[in-house]
Amino acid sequence: MYQYHGWAVVIEGTGDEAGNGGKVNIYEKVKKYIEDLQPNVDVLDMKAINGQYHLWMTGLWNREPSSKFSPAEIMNNIGIIAPGSYGMLYVFNNEHPKHSNEFKVYVLARGNVEEKNDPFLSPLIPVVADDSDI
Repeated sequence: MYQYHGWAVVIEGTGDEAGNGGKVNIYEKVKKYIEDLQPNVDVLDMKAINGQYHLWMTGLWNREPSSKFSPAEIMNNIGIIAPGSYGMLYVFNNEHPKHSNEFKVYVLARGNVEEKNDPFLSPLIPVVADDSDI
């Protein structure tokens, strides 16, 4: 089982260099990028809320997706397209050889994605579920 839940605030840059004209351009680039991934991801959408663009994704697959459809790769590409973006992605992959009982957290900040250990829901057994539940 490969489960993921993530969000990002999509921003052109990290400071004053991001102008209103860039917002539309960045929005269109990200929109085109996520449209090109459909219908091969469960939920992947972006919406303007109070003048700020928010992206969210969630899904549950039987197997880990190919790199093109990997949620961590999607976050990485969002950081490349809009380097001021920030957000988080939680991934649980029970087939991972070293991390089959824990979530991994991917943190997007300043255009870079870093993998972190999860301190809240891991280890899945016994924090979230009993051994018999999985």
